[in-house]
Amino acid sequence: MQRRHTMRHLLVRGGVAAVSDALMLTGLYPWLPHALRMARREAPPLRAALGEWGWALAASLARPLGFLPLPGARARGPRPIIVLHGYAMNRANFALLARRLAAAGLGPIYGFEYWSLGRTGRAARQLADFVGEVRAATGASQVDVIGHSMGGVVGRYYVTLGGGDGAVANLVTLGSPHRGTDLGAVGVGHARRELVVGSRLLGRLANAPAPTQTRVTVVWSRADVLVPGGQQSPIVGAETLLVDGIGHLGLLASRSVAGEIIARLKI
Repeated sequence: MQRRHTMRHLLVRGGVAAVSDALMLTGLYPWLPHALRMARREAPPLRAALGEWGWALAASLARPLGFLPLPGARARGPRPIIVLHGYAMNRANFALLARRLAAAGLGPIYGFEYWSLGRTGRAARQLADFVGEVRAATGASQVDVIGHSMGGVVGRYYVTLGGGDGAVANLVTLGSPHRGTDLGAVGVGHARRELVVGSRLLGRLANAPAPTQTRVTVVWSRADVLVPGGQQSPIVGAETLLVDGIGHLGLLASRSVAGEIIARLKI
């Protein structure tokens, strides 16, 4: 279950993916942001950076799996789960986490892909349509949403500003820049303006009423060089989990983080 794209869109998206993979395969990510954090005396331990590079390489190699259904696509659990990838990534990032969720009796699991260089609000509106399709196809009254990085902001926009409060039972975000990231300014596309500290979009989200029906869990890591968890202030109405020693992409691969997610989606 996925939207069709034009050939032009797929070619542009392929170019963005190639640049993203080149950054990770050469080590520019995570070593460049790690060096910037070191200059500000904010860098996590070197071991965390090494682990993050390993997961970055794995994410690059696994990208072609995004053309295939995620593990758990046919699982049967309390509610369907929709996962949202981060900036310049795809749903293949969730393969390991999806496998763990399915093994715990959760699902079915769907990957929603959006144009991460576009506007967050537009992605949230497309997510709303996708949620409607999933609910219609499965007969479920609610879904759970897990968003990584920018995907978490898209999910939060949908729940708080896009009418998703109640349609989503649980929103879990992993390493999402809800309060912005100073490194967002080096990106391209609308995210360069929307996900930086003090942006208008993040201000709208901060001032929006907290969801009354959707349970929100925000997971951050102190070792995340893109969205340092220790610098993100709490979100009103959300449960905050702050972990140590796990990088930005490593949050998707962490067994302990998966356990925390499973415990909340089982409810």
